[in-house]
Amino acid sequence: MQSPWTGKKRRKEAHFPISTSAISFNSLITKCLFLALVLYSDLPARAEEPHRIPDAPADFLAMKNPIDAGQVDKTFLKKTARLYKRKCSNCHGENGDGKGSKAEFFQIKPAAFSKPGYLKQRKDGQLFWILKNGSPGTEMEAKGPGSRDNFSEEELWSLIVYIRSAFTR
Repeated sequence: MQSPWTGKKRRKEAHFPISTSAISFNSLITKCLFLALVLYSDLPARAEEPHRIPDAPADFLAMKNPIDAGQVDKTFLKKTARLYKRKCSNCHGENGDGKGSKAEFFQIKPAAFSKPGYLKQRKDGQLFWILKNGSPGTEMEAKGPGSRDNFSEEELWSLIVYIRSAFTR
């Protein structure tokens, strides 16, 4: 092939638009991305695995709510709704659907109280135990006496009445 500028013949050379060091770097990046894809390809599946809530100890499961849900008035429910909105709805959602503003950041999603049958399958003592002590392996922190939120036992029982009245399906 003849050069248009010099008129001399040029020998044919392999012409690469990028240097061989760039090729090696790109190859390394490609291999790393492939390895990451292989190792972490099941993360979404792991994140969506259902979390099994541990059973409360027998003495908690035997507990009955001291607040009679049939005897509460609208003032009680409004007051407790404010407590739920302030301390629970960021995770569990204002509609109890488990889709609060913080829920998207959790690997194990918050309980959806409004899911049909969810609350009917749980005893008050189980809910009380979770509220008081948190839920191991999740973002649900303890809310009971001595915790950061330091709710009284009466407030915990009140929340259970509110959650059942607002979200049972």
